[in-house]
Amino acid sequence: MREWWRYLRATYLTVDPRSLGLFRVALGLVLLSDLLRRFVELRFWYVNSGLLPNHTLLWRPPAGRMFSLFFTISSEPEARLAFGLCALVYAAFLVGYRTGLMQVLTLVVRVSVNTRLAVLENGGDMVMDLLCLLSLPLPLGARFSLDAVAAAQRDGSKAAVAWAQRPVVSVAMLGLILQFAIIYLMNAASKNGQAWRDGSAIHYALHQDKLVTWVGVWMREHVPEIWLRHLTRAVLSTEWLGFALIISPVFVRQARLLAVCVMPLLHLGFALGLNLGGFSVAMVAFYPLLLRAEHWEMLARSFGARVQPRVERLELAVRELLSWVRYPLVSAPSLVWRVITEGLTLLVLVAIATEVVNDNTPVPRALRVAQPDWAKAVIEYPRILQGWRMFASEPPRGDSMIFVDAKTADGRHVDPYNEVASDQRYPDGNVVPVHMGQSQFFVMYTERIANVSYAAYRQAFSEWLVAYPERTRRPQDCLVSYEVYLVTDESPAVGSNQPKPAQRQRFMSYTAPFDSPCRTLQASALSHPPPAG
Repeated sequence: MREWWRYLRATYLTVDPRSLGLFRVALGLVLLSDLLRRFVELRFWYVNSGLLPNHTLLWRPPAGRMFSLFFTISSEPEARLAFGLCALVYAAFLVGYRTGLMQVLTLVVRVSVNTRLAVLENGGDMVMDLLCLLSLPLPLGARFSLDAVAAAQRDGSKAAVAWAQRPVVSVAMLGLILQFAIIYLMNAASKNGQAWRDGSAIHYALHQDKLVTWVGVWMREHVPEIWLRHLTRAVLSTEWLGFALIISPVFVRQARLLAVCVMPLLHLGFALGLNLGGFSVAMVAFYPLLLRAEHWEMLARSFGARVQPRVERLELAVRELLSWVRYPLVSAPSLVWRVITEGLTLLVLVAIATEVVNDNTPVPRALRVAQPDWAKAVIEYPRILQGWRMFASEPPRGDSMIFVDAKTADGRHVDPYNEVASDQRYPDGNVVPVHMGQSQFFVMYTERIANVSYAAYRQAFSEWLVAYPERTRRPQDCLVSYEVYLVTDESPAVGSNQPKPAQRQRFMSYTAPFDSPCRTLQASALSHPPPAG
């Protein structure tokens, strides 16, 4: 029994400090890239002049429990400053400065950034939140960090150095392994629709014009249908394989090395064909944790002679830099602190388990249990929901877009929404364009604002549309009227690239009052038409 326990502990609870260091770097890069894509669209989502003002979300919150420091921010300068501070936290986490503190701050920042847009989140956001939360008890700064370099050069730091070189045993590692195995298991088990059985799922997924990339457009137009069917089966098989490789209790070294080599290719394929937000890169960030001591030794034998001199020069440069500043010494956590963090991690895992069995259709009803209120709070505050069903039970058979037909005071017809939301800035409104090029946030907004369940957010949408001349800085761009349509079509059948005719359903409209300044501008434009030619 003791031998079994040692084996299970080494397999599921132990991680090499070098793997933790590499994971920290990977996660830091993912978090910075996520922050950048949000910063690019900051004026639409993080300020009160955007599409989702604070007061709208607080009046009609999309979730029962929410925490975000961004609910205190209203203007664009404030949001830019907040994003700058978030970037500093992420950068300090990336390089491993005061890593333990930065792990806590990174979790707070990540949850705040995501919860502000909880109504637009997807599976990638959940994965990033999970990585930040479940890795919190792990010493991510033990290797490849400023903390590690400072500890190595300080007198009297032998204990800290020895601690940084020992394998780490933690229930948090077990939680991460189980969590990512469950993501693949539930995604694979949920894909039981006809399109996954007959191999047409990739065909229909690539005809989601809000999501498809230009590579995906090329694939659906040039790759033979038989190969798309093979690709469908390969995706499903690889998800099952990912579950088996991560959780395997036998041939662990070989299984995890295969997972590290194969599974990122699956997510690279997803990213090339479809814009899934941060899902693909967030999933890839997990895989450094699967590298065991044997793998690092193999890498050292293969590349050590070439890499080691460069690493030594880099460490020397960092040590010289740190010698000029007062740097805090990293020490091993106390036993009391470890007991507390391990206990809290177990509670989080129990909460996750109750969410998994209740939020995934493949779980038999006999295994479902009533979820305690405390467990729901643990899930909702950090936004670690557990419904894993991407394109399940099968991809949608239709496509949709939002089309705004707005008339300005000088008589032009404009679409203020697609001007900023899509690559197709001026669609004709009668068909969903071949490639919309929308970000994750505009994709989710497009899907939800037309749904009656999200009608509470339409007033903010109306105010944003009417503010069109404030964004263009042309008074004559004020809107005398607009109509907002949901345009839908039916995806082409297998063997075809021609969708069936679109349908338009109006769900919002507006007409400026007759005594409004915009009507005055309209009258002036009508009485003084532009010269011919």
